[in-house]
Amino acid sequence: MHPLMLIGAVFLAVLLGGYALLTAFALPQTAPAKQRLNVEVQKEQAPTGYRPRTDPAPLLTQSLRGTKLNQLLQWELLRAGLLIKPSEMLVICLSAGLTMYLAGLSFHLSTATHGVLTLAGLAAPWIYVSARKQHRQKLLITQLPEALQLVASSLRSGFSILRGISVAAEEMPAPISEEFRWVIDEVNVGVSMDKAFGNMTTRTANPDVKLMVTAIQIQSGVGGDLAEVLETTSAMIRERFQLTAEIAALTAEGRLSAIILGGLPIGLAMLIHMLNPTYLRPLVSDPLGIGMLIAGGSLMLLGLFIINSMLNVDV
Repeated sequence: MHPLMLIGAVFLAVLLGGYALLTAFALPQTAPAKQRLNVEVQKEQAPTGYRPRTDPAPLLTQSLRGTKLNQLLQWELLRAGLLIKPSEMLVICLSAGLTMYLAGLSFHLSTATHGVLTLAGLAAPWIYVSARKQHRQKLLITQLPEALQLVASSLRSGFSILRGISVAAEEMPAPISEEFRWVIDEVNVGVSMDKAFGNMTTRTANPDVKLMVTAIQIQSGVGGDLAEVLETTSAMIRERFQLTAEIAALTAEGRLSAIILGGLPIGLAMLIHMLNPTYLRPLVSDPLGIGMLIAGGSLMLLGLFIINSMLNVDV
């Protein structure tokens, strides 16, 4: 490739990715209730987190609209706390992959290294989304007992359940305040409280949040002291969180062993390939080598699966 063409392609990829990142993350991620709830207005199954701004990929957005893939990706982004469209996330992934691909061309890397670098660029944004989602889930688990205790105190003071949730949304930090505020916004625009709490359960995909919503819905149906129910639920969630933390501490050594055993062969192969590119060529060119790779990879995946099954304790 001509150097000028390479420079132009790199500049275009960086410009496109930068614009997508700017529109996705740099702009305010809060919107009025009616804009954030366009799911109810448009009768969509999943909220889109719409904000009035320029769409970097209108054709892609149009092609994804109404599909199950669009709904699945949107829920994953919402669980990570990102109010962006799936099309914008796909543009970011393609831009990152293209940038890594062009970087590999500029450094004249080998085909295998070039392919790995491109795949890493494509996967990097989703790895960030997954890490952000896990971090948000941990924050939800730690904040939920205190939030429920605050709502229960508000109920004992004479407030309604909606006013108690509003107090918790004002006093608690994100992300629990964002979820409570979303419920309040949905109720304010006409959504029933049961449906608003159901949307919260789907949006968070958190078993502790589901436990809280189930307790509130049962109490609203059969009656009783909701403050006492919330206090009991808060204590149960707190004990469950402590037990989960103890199990994680006891299984930390096994999880570390799984990471080392799974990453060591791949890292060692990459190191040998960088030092001597022809040393491992028989593994991909000879039928016997290909069979050995398949057998070794299958056994490694089986071992990782067994280790994960032993360490995955359901609380």
